[in-house]
Amino acid sequence: MAGSWPFIGRAAQLSEIRSASRGVVVAGPPGTGKSRLAAQAVRGLDGVAWARATTAAAEVPLGAFAPLLPATPPAGNPLGWAAAALRVPVLVVDDAHLLDPVSAALVHHLVTRDGTRVIATLRSRTPVPDAVLALWKDDLVPRLELEPFSLEETAAVLEAALGGRVESATVARLWRVSQGNALYLRELVLSGMLAADGGVWRWSGPLTITPTLRETVAGRIGEVTAREREVLELLAYGEPLGADLLAALGSLDAVQHLEDRQLVTVQPDGRRLQVRLAHPLYGEVIRDGCGVLRARTMVRRLAQAVSEAGLRRHEDVLRVAVWRLDGGLPGDPGLLLAGCERARVIRDLELAVRLGRAAVAAGGGTPALAALGTVLFYTDRYAEAEEVFATAWAAEMGETARTDLGVQRAMNLAVGLGDVARARAVLEETSGLVHEVQSRQAALIMRAVLATLTGDIAVSEDLMARARDMGPFSPHGRRMISGAEAAVLVAQGRAAECLAHAAEMGAGLAKEPVAMRSLSAALTGHATHAALLLGDLDTAERFAGQGYGLEGPFHTWTRANLEFGTWTARVLRLRGRVTDALAWARDTAARLPDRSVLAGSCLGELAHAYALLGEVAAAEQALERAEATGTPIGPSVVVPLRLARAWTLAGRGDAAGAVELCLESAEGALPCDVPFLLHDVVRLGRADLVSARLAALDVDGPLVALFARHAAARDGAELDAVSEGFERLGLLLYAAEAAARAAARYRESGLARGARAAQTRAWRLAHRCQGARTLALMDLDVPSLTPRQREIAVLAAQGLTNREIAARLFVSVRTVANTLYAVYDKTGVNDRAALDALLNRPAG
Repeated sequence: MAGSWPFIGRAAQLSEIRSASRGVVVAGPPGTGKSRLAAQAVRGLDGVAWARATTAAAEVPLGAFAPLLPATPPAGNPLGWAAAALRVPVLVVDDAHLLDPVSAALVHHLVTRDGTRVIATLRSRTPVPDAVLALWKDDLVPRLELEPFSLEETAAVLEAALGGRVESATVARLWRVSQGNALYLRELVLSGMLAADGGVWRWSGPLTITPTLRETVAGRIGEVTAREREVLELLAYGEPLGADLLAALGSLDAVQHLEDRQLVTVQPDGRRLQVRLAHPLYGEVIRDGCGVLRARTMVRRLAQAVSEAGLRRHEDVLRVAVWRLDGGLPGDPGLLLAGCERARVIRDLELAVRLGRAAVAAGGGTPALAALGTVLFYTDRYAEAEEVFATAWAAEMGETARTDLGVQRAMNLAVGLGDVARARAVLEETSGLVHEVQSRQAALIMRAVLATLTGDIAVSEDLMARARDMGPFSPHGRRMISGAEAAVLVAQGRAAECLAHAAEMGAGLAKEPVAMRSLSAALTGHATHAALLLGDLDTAERFAGQGYGLEGPFHTWTRANLEFGTWTARVLRLRGRVTDALAWARDTAARLPDRSVLAGSCLGELAHAYALLGEVAAAEQALERAEATGTPIGPSVVVPLRLARAWTLAGRGDAAGAVELCLESAEGALPCDVPFLLHDVVRLGRADLVSARLAALDVDGPLVALFARHAAARDGAELDAVSEGFERLGLLLYAAEAAARAAARYRESGLARGARAAQTRAWRLAHRCQGARTLALMDLDVPSLTPRQREIAVLAAQGLTNREIAARLFVSVRTVANTLYAVYDKTGVNDRAALDALLNRPAG
């Protein structure tokens, strides 16, 4: 961490304070940094005096100013004496709401007298002396409201304090816990609960309350009566609680007093009033101060009261299950199982695991084992989940339970452990053990899902057709096959149909009484993919954001973080925001478990961004990590890695190898992947190899049509038009590359004016691509080199000898030497070191 907590942001407020000629009143909640802002505003100024008001000093007239005044006051007018003694250019009065009446009158007098600029801080929503109130009420000085840090400001402060990138989910969690309070945020970071993982700072372990934070929060809570303390403790263990329930358990008067003191908030929720603690850290500090017996007493009272009220809300089942567990009451398998299911639905997955284990221990049997295995799968504990599923599998159970268990176990085997063969065997066994139509349909649909994952679309369609031929689906079966159909549609490149299907299915899911996050995530992922295939980056980014939000309030569902973090990085890369894409990909990769089917797409995107930025060694490290941690079960895993490897090869100067890899990967690839693989061949300078194939593709949307047009373009004007098309779609990197190629074609045709215009356009677009470096953009650095000259120049700049270059490119040493001579002549440099400096100058 940096040596001192940084002062970040607040630029507008700082400017307002410094420009206030007579002074300013800075108001804000406790901990928002009012004093720090005032100190920053007067930093470097001469003749600054500070008066710090306190409750104790308020007992004595002019008590806050005592350190600034002579020891003996006069017998006459003390106000005039004090004003005469305080002849300073700038006076800062901290916590002015605590001033005694005489001190407040002195501040008012100084503001109205020329020569002293007064900067006063005070706590919002707190009574202040009349003389201080008059400062802004009578327009003597402006009042500046200082709000807590926004999410963006919190991110900036954290990154400056920690000296590195902070994972977005960690930023969001710290912001929620601190509520943007600068003081609380600082103490949370100093507690040491953040750890650097893969170059990204992440929340690691439980929330830790430091002594300073405990004392600060306890000081804000202040002295409370026994009844008020009881209400605060009940809320600390049970919030939100209905006002009626709190009144029955404690005291309504106490709740009202706490609301008046801004320690609790009361908000309407339908016909009920819900009470919460005013700040999340109040609960942490209150619980920290409760002994074991006191805590048990509180949670048992809550469990009994809410149970007697009838468990009327979904959350009541979960809360009572947890309270009973924490209170040491006998385990109720049914209640614990229901609580586990509810925790899974809201994606508080660690709590779901805890409740699932408790349900098994309480004698919940096969249903509890199945539930526990499922939540272990969601928490990426795949081997442990398989052990639990295998134990459950050996028991007797009904057809519906057997089918659900078989489907979930197969998913864990395939997606978790990468063992597709065993997953298929489980589904085959499931089909042999069940006889009801709807159970057999479910097994077939799951087999279709696996076929799609592994890239066998024809088999998937056949399996779904067989399921349809069996008869009508159950509601669950309809949802299963709709999700499978969406996957097939996007895989086939039928993007518009996929989006329409997803919209219809999403409307149905919105009417469901209980959230179905897994199905929603799958559907949203397919919709994101479809939007990208259409070139609709805005829609793709919106879907990716929706999917990222499915992780739940506790950020424990890694799948949503990984999948939609990767989609977001991909959208940003296609927009040309390559540095932003790298940041998102690094953020996402930091959350990868030891093994994951999503490692290929996630680390592939990371490597791709590194390669486009010229950081080839880092790209290669990401690819190595993907090889070690990924489970390559299908195209969604393999293709992102191959694309990234192609651009890594290009970054090493092996453009021919990159082209070969793209062409090889396009053979047998899914229709949705083929356009990008072939278009990258165009971007690598070999449009002649793929123009006919791109033109013949039967894939939806304007983007693929533009890819084909790019491949077919033969002159500068056509490439200019392609560049404009990419820019309209928001694909700025592609637009910059096409414009750079257009400039080269204009020059080859002797059209100097067109070349200059296209090169200017290419520069403008490339400078918005955050330092992206591709073969096409090298034209902007060395516009007169041919593709072969650029290829040899890149290898020479990397230190390869003429003989090594000749061996790699299958040309003679003489050809390499002659080409380098031409490169030196065109560029004006005369050795490899100078060539390296020229070629590695950032594009913007």
